[in-house]
Amino acid sequence: MKVGFCFLLKEGLSHSLLWQQFLLSASPDSYGLYVHAKTPNPSPVLPGSRIDRSPLPTVWGDRSLVEATQRLFLMAVEDDCDAMVLVSGNMLPLQPFGWIKDFCRVTRCSVQPLFGLNERQISANAKRFELISPYLQLPIEMLRKQNMFFVMTREDFCRINQHANLAGFPLQSLSDEYYWVNHLIRIEAQWLPSKVIFCNPDPTRTQALAMDLTPELLASSRADGYGFIRKVISIDDQAVVDLRSVYAS
Repeated sequence: MKVGFCFLLKEGLSHSLLWQQFLLSASPDSYGLYVHAKTPNPSPVLPGSRIDRSPLPTVWGDRSLVEATQRLFLMAVEDDCDAMVLVSGNMLPLQPFGWIKDFCRVTRCSVQPLFGLNERQISANAKRFELISPYLQLPIEMLRKQNMFFVMTREDFCRINQHANLAGFPLQSLSDEYYWVNHLIRIEAQWLPSKVIFCNPDPTRTQALAMDLTPELLASSRADGYGFIRKVISIDDQAVVDLRSVYAS
C-alpha cells in the first residue's frame, strides 16, 4: 500500500519539520510526495517531493483547483500510488503514519451534513445542485457538498478521470466542493463520509477557520477520529511535543 500525499501550496509548506517527523516511521516505498504551488519553485517542501514545474494559475474555489488536483493525482498514479490524499500547505496529520495509511485504503470525503443547515446554505446548495443534476444525470436528492480536501483510491480516481469532462462542469465557483464527491456518487463508488479533516467546529461549514493548535484541540480532534487538521496558523509548544509523540507511536 503506497499513499500519495498531494500538496496544494501557495509558496511553501508550513510546519515542514513536523511533516518530516510524521514520515520518519514510514518506509520510503510506502508513500510519495507531490506538489502543485503558485510558483514553479516552492519552498520549503519535503525532501523527495515531485514538483509541478509548470503550475496552473489557481484561484480560490475555481475549477483550476480541480484541475490542479487532477495533475497531482496523475503524478501519484504514475508513481504507482494506491491512494491519494489531497492536503494544503497549512494542514497537519493528527494520527501516526500507520493509522493514516489504513485510513487511505478507502475513498473518504468530509461532507456537509444534510440537516442543521441555515437558509442561506440551503438556498446556495439548491441552486448549485440544480445546475449539476443534468450534467451528472443524477437526481438532486442524491447530490452532496464536501470539504475540498479528501482521500481517494487509485481505482476511483481513474474511473472518474476516464469519463469526466471538467471543462463542461457547470460550476465555475466552488467547483472544488461539489466536483469529486458527486462524481463518486455518479460512478457508484464505495466511498465513506468520514472525518478526513477538522477545519471548523461547526460541522455544517466546509470553510476552514484559522486555528491555534493547542494540546486541548489536538486531543479532542484526535479523539473524534479526524485524520488531519487545517488551517494551523500557530502551534502551542506543548502541542508540538504531543504531536511528535503521536507520530512516534
